[in-house]
Amino acid sequence: MTDERIRAFPNATGPVYFDEETNVYVVSSHEAAKKVLQDSGFSSDRADNLDLVARLGNMDELPSLVSAMLALFTDGPTHDRLRYHVARRFTPKRVAAMRPRVGAIIDAALDGVDGLDEFDVIADLAYPITVGIISEMLDIGVDGAAVVLGFASRIVAFMELRPTDRQLLDASEAARNCSLFLLPILTERRESPGDDLLSALLTMEIDGDRLLVEEVLTMVVLLMIAGHEAPAHFIANGVMALLANPPERRRLQENPYLYGAAVEELLRLHHPVNYLSRTATKDQVLAGHHLPAGSQVVVDLAAVNRDPARYQDPERFDMLRSDPGHLSFGTGVHYCVGRALGRLEAEETLRRLFGRFPDLTLADTDLTRRASATFHALDRLPVNPKPLA
Repeated sequence: MTDERIRAFPNATGPVYFDEETNVYVVSSHEAAKKVLQDSGFSSDRADNLDLVARLGNMDELPSLVSAMLALFTDGPTHDRLRYHVARRFTPKRVAAMRPRVGAIIDAALDGVDGLDEFDVIADLAYPITVGIISEMLDIGVDGAAVVLGFASRIVAFMELRPTDRQLLDASEAARNCSLFLLPILTERRESPGDDLLSALLTMEIDGDRLLVEEVLTMVVLLMIAGHEAPAHFIANGVMALLANPPERRRLQENPYLYGAAVEELLRLHHPVNYLSRTATKDQVLAGHHLPAGSQVVVDLAAVNRDPARYQDPERFDMLRSDPGHLSFGTGVHYCVGRALGRLEAEETLRRLFGRFPDLTLADTDLTRRASATFHALDRLPVNPKPLA
């Protein structure tokens, strides 16, 4: 298979393109994308999706979890407050201290597939790794994490660029059920806190400010979405890319210290999120285009991270390129909080996977991608750990 992405705007050309069918401005320029993501004149607001849920479901008000999620996709004091509480738990220093435990979880997952003639990198390796890490951080057990992740995989429809009515209503129902499952756990953890992320979020005070249970519930669900789906599919995308590039794979196996650089280049070319969306809060000029206030703007990450004005030979995978960097984690006030953990998970998984199975090969080339314009994700990635006889 090729690494084709599902393009929501296949006709987009130039640094900024206005798509008349959807009334959306599509940004393909690295420079223009940085302005959109960093400028306070562009807002990350999912209110349209959430308001539509209420209208479709004939609801007087949205489920509380959905309403609380809205605060994290807006700008200003509420978003900053929630982000600050969570960011303190994902500093590079804290994440670096997790490396031994993350490695142990990855090794356990590799033990589970060792000896098999074939396994699926997503279902048998990446998912168990991300579930294991999340369940340990939250101290809700693997079974509890699996339940919440089941809900989160449906709630993620709110992040879709063009969700269907059915997807939004299903996401709303999942949000209700997820709240019912988690609220008793949060209540108990607030009364008897432990040494885990849930307890830390529930008991942390900053200048006398403490998060509400509902706000912690929101953060948990979003952490589940961001900490499970995206890193698991990035791991799979990275494995496939390296299997398709034997020279660079051999270079990594001979020089394991390069895995960190490899992850950055894989993030540039194979990150599992295709688009980031914003709304212009005032009239803007972007790459010569006049955008009136209220304009919907979509950053095409695949194009931005391959912008020839920013990168030399942009399609080439080069771990040691002289012009590294990417916008896959965004930038500005909505810069991904969990980026350090995502990097760590990918680096350690790739290092240990190819260290354990140096002759790993694809078991099937007839692979398909998830039917999503937002997520660049494989449905499955079957591999053979040993060369076929």
